[in-house]
Amino acid sequence: MNPNGTRNGRPLAAGDPYAVPVPQPPPVYHVWVNLSNLTTQIAQEYPGLVLGWRRSSDGYEAQVVYIIPGKTQRHSDASQIAWLPASKLKPRE
Repeated sequence: MNPNGTRNGRPLAAGDPYAVPVPQPPPVYHVWVNLSNLTTQIAQEYPGLVLGWRRSSDGYEAQVVYIIPGKTQRHSDASQIAWLPASKLKPRE
């Protein structure tokens, strides 16, 4: 199958058993990440970017990359990537 959804130069017909829908990339969301009760960090919100979603037994989780600012010049900002429960995120406005 070609990347454009054709096979041997012919478009796939509706109901074709070999037709596979091409998934759309998930939308990217800017969020605030609340790490309270997840780490020993002081409960604070950090800027983040949702990269993807998945369903878990407890609801939805988002794969998020977020930044924890450094406290001093000697400690620079740290980026983290993690799967977090949706309840730990809120949209940035």
